[in-house]
Amino acid sequence: MSAQGEDPAHHRGPRAERGLGSLSWSVALNGVLVAAFVVGAIPMVAIAHGFVELVQQSKIRSGADWLAYGLAFAGLFLGAIFFAYAIKYYLSTAMVLLTTLVGAGPRNANGHPKADTNGSQRINGNGNGNGYHIDLGYHPFVSVHVAAYNEKRVIERLLTALSQLEYPEYEVVMVDDSTDESDQILQRWAAWPRLKIIHRQSRAGYKGGALREALKVMDPRTEYVVVFDADSVPFPDSIERLLPHFYRVSDGTASRRFEAAFGRSPSGPAGGEDPPSEPGQVRRRAEVAAVQSYQWHVLNKSESWLTEAVRAEYAGSYMIERPFQDAIGSLKMIAGTAYMIRADVLREVGWGTSITEDWELTLKLYARGYKVVYTPWAETPAECVSTFARLARQRMRWAEGHTYNVRKWFLAIMRSPHVTPLEKLEFLYDSTYYLQAGLFLVGSISWLVSEVVFQTHVPGWTALLGWSLLFSNIFALPLMNLGGLILEEAPARDVQGVFGAVVLSFALVPFQAWAALKGLISKDEGPWFRTPKTGRVTDNVRHLRRLYMLRRWLGGRRSAGQQLWVPPTTPVAASPARRSPLRRRWLGWMAIGLLALIFGALAAASTHAPTVSAAGNPLYLHGTGTAPGCTASTMDANVGTRATPCAIQSAAGGVTTTWAWTGLPAQTVAAGVWTFTMYWSGGSGATSDSVSITSGVSATASCAGFVAIIPNVGSTWSTTYGGNTANTTSPVTVSTSASQLPLVIPPGGSLCLSVTLTHNTGGKPSMLYDGTAGTANTGLVPPSIVVPEGLLGSAGLALFVPLLATRLIRRRK
Repeated sequence: MSAQGEDPAHHRGPRAERGLGSLSWSVALNGVLVAAFVVGAIPMVAIAHGFVELVQQSKIRSGADWLAYGLAFAGLFLGAIFFAYAIKYYLSTAMVLLTTLVGAGPRNANGHPKADTNGSQRINGNGNGNGYHIDLGYHPFVSVHVAAYNEKRVIERLLTALSQLEYPEYEVVMVDDSTDESDQILQRWAAWPRLKIIHRQSRAGYKGGALREALKVMDPRTEYVVVFDADSVPFPDSIERLLPHFYRVSDGTASRRFEAAFGRSPSGPAGGEDPPSEPGQVRRRAEVAAVQSYQWHVLNKSESWLTEAVRAEYAGSYMIERPFQDAIGSLKMIAGTAYMIRADVLREVGWGTSITEDWELTLKLYARGYKVVYTPWAETPAECVSTFARLARQRMRWAEGHTYNVRKWFLAIMRSPHVTPLEKLEFLYDSTYYLQAGLFLVGSISWLVSEVVFQTHVPGWTALLGWSLLFSNIFALPLMNLGGLILEEAPARDVQGVFGAVVLSFALVPFQAWAALKGLISKDEGPWFRTPKTGRVTDNVRHLRRLYMLRRWLGGRRSAGQQLWVPPTTPVAASPARRSPLRRRWLGWMAIGLLALIFGALAAASTHAPTVSAAGNPLYLHGTGTAPGCTASTMDANVGTRATPCAIQSAAGGVTTTWAWTGLPAQTVAAGVWTFTMYWSGGSGATSDSVSITSGVSATASCAGFVAIIPNVGSTWSTTYGGNTANTTSPVTVSTSASQLPLVIPPGGSLCLSVTLTHNTGGKPSMLYDGTAGTANTGLVPPSIVVPEGLLGSAGLALFVPLLATRLIRRRK
C-alpha cells in the first residue's frame, strides 16, 4: 500500500518531528501543563492555609462571624474549583490561538454549491484543502447509522445529503421509532439500494437501543460505522475526511521512546503502535477506536439570540478546547453524532442504553484501552436548539446521563492501567462538567456577600485577590468562545453570540444542577426526552476555511523528508462576502492582546497593591536610629535583626510610646482577644513595674493623636512584671480581659499601638524590641488575619501562559 500525506497519528499530539525535536516539544508542552496545574492549585492551597491560620489564631466568634467566614470560605472554595476549569480554558485558548496565528501560511478557497431540497441547497461543497486523502489500495466498507424519532422536518434533508456522499462503498441504516409522518417520507426512499430501514414499535433503549438494532443488520463487510443525528447535513466528502485518522503513514524511523517517556505512548489492546516499517507504508493505529469531528451548529444560527449563543458555545468547544485536548493526549468524548468508529470495536463493546449513550460508549472504550481522536476536518452542519425550554430539557438529559455514568464508571476509569494520568485528570474535570456554572454562580454570590456586606476576608485573601479570582473566572469561557469563532473566520455578527452564551450558561444553572444531582444519587436514569427540530436553514454554509492553522497545532512541524497529504485540488472561488485574510488575522491577535491585557492588569495591580502585614501573625515592633536608644517607628510581620535590641526604660508616672502600621487597604480586624508579648531586662531588688497597652485606628499615615478603642470600655489590657510580681521572667504575655469588638480600618489608614511602662518599686527594667527572635522580638497579635496583598494574585500568574507559548513557538521554528 502507498499513501500520500501527513501522518494521521499526529492527531494524538504535535509530534511529527522525531528524536531531539520530539523531545523538545514534549518537554515544552509538559512544562506548560505542569505550570498550569500549579497555577490552578494556588487558590486551593491558599484557602487551606487560610483555614488553618483562622483556626489557630481566632478565639470566640459570634454567630454573625461564623456566617461571614462561612460565606467567604464557601465562595472562594467554589471559585477556586471553577478557577481550575478557567485555567484550562485560558491555556487552551492562548496556546491554540498563538500557535495557529504565528506564521500562518496562505489560505485556500471555499467550496462550490450543491443543490438539493428542503433547504439543503444552501449547503455548499468542499475543496478548501482542510481534509486529507489516503490511498489504502481499496475502500473499506462504511455503514452509516441514523436513529430517528419523529424527525419529519429534517429526515429527508439528511437522506438527500447522505445520497450525495462521494465515497463509493457505503450503506445507510435508518432505525425509525417515529409516530409521526416520518414513515411516509422514508417510503419514498425505500427504493434507494444503499438504504436499509428498520421500524421499531417501541423506544426500548432509546437511541442506544436503536443503534443496537442497526448493528445487527449492517453489512458483514463493514469495517467502519459512522453515526449521524437526524438534523445533520454531512458534506459529500465526510467519510473521506474521517477515515485517514485511523491510519498512520510510516516515515521509516524507529524513535518513539520520547512519547513513552512522557506518558502518551499508545496503550491500545493490540499492544500499542505497530513497529516502524518502510517509508510510505500504511498501518492502522491499533489504539484508535473512534474519530470525532465537529458538530457544527450553524444551519439556523441566525434564528434568534439563543441559537447564536449555542453556536458560539460549540465554536469554543470544538475549535479550541477539543484540539487542545487532542494535542496533549487527554481524554476526549464521543459527542453523539458526526463520528466514525471501528466496526470490530463496536461489536466488541456494544451499545448501552444510557440516555447519554455517547458518553457511556466513550468510557467503555477508554476502560478497555482504546482511544478517541478529534479532527475538525470533517465538520458536519447541524441545527441549534431554537427555544430555551427545549435547550433546558436537552441539557438536563445530558447532565443527568453524564453524572450517572461518571458514578457508574468512576472506579473503572481511575483504576484502569490503560488510561493515562492525563486522561484520568481530564475525566476528573469532566466529572463536574455540568456544575461549572453553578459552582461559579454560588461561589461568586457567597464571596460578594462576605466581602460587601460583612467585610470579612479569608486568611490569605484580601479584596484585590478576591476580585481577581472573580473576574478571571468570568472571562474564561467568553474568550474561548471568541477564539473559536476567530479560527472559523466566522462573520462579525456571530460574535454577539459570545455574550448570549454567558447569559445562557447562568440561565441553565438550576436545570443542569438539579439534573446532575439526580444522576448522581438516582438508582436509574430518567427517560429520554426528544429535542424537536425545526428544519429551518437561515445561513449559507460552506466548508470551514483556514483550518490549516489548526493543522499546525494538531500535526506539529513536518520533517524535511516527510510526505504531505495531497489536499483536494478542485478549483473553486472564494465567497466575496468573506472578510479579508489580513483583517481576520488581526482579530486573532486582538483576542490574544485582550487575554494578555486582562491578566497583565491583574498582575500589575497585585504587585503594586499596598503591602500589608499579617495581622494574625505577630506584628513586631521596630525602631530607627542606633540601639539601644532607638526612636519607636513602625510595626510589621518581619522579625527584627538587631544584635543589640532597642530598649525603653520604664519611669515613675509612666512613659508612653507609639508604633504605627501604616498604608493599609480597607479591612476589618475581627472580634476577639488581642495579645501583646513583651521582652524585658534589668531591674533589681523588689522590682514591680506595670505595662498597659492600647490600640486604635488612624485615618491617615500618622498615629499622632489617635483615639484608643482597644481595650473596649469595661475591659482591661495590662499586667505587672518584675522580681516582685507573678511575671518574674522575660517575656511576659498579656491579653485583653475579654473579647473585643471588630476594628474597622479605612483605606489608607493605620493601626496604632501604644505601650505605657510605669515604674513602681525596685530597679527600673527596660522593654526590648526590634531584636532577634527569642531574645527581643516584642510584638502584637490581633485576633484575625489579614495577609499581604503584595503577594502575586493567582489569577495574575496566568499572564505567563502566553509567554510560555511564545517561547514554545520559537523553539519549534
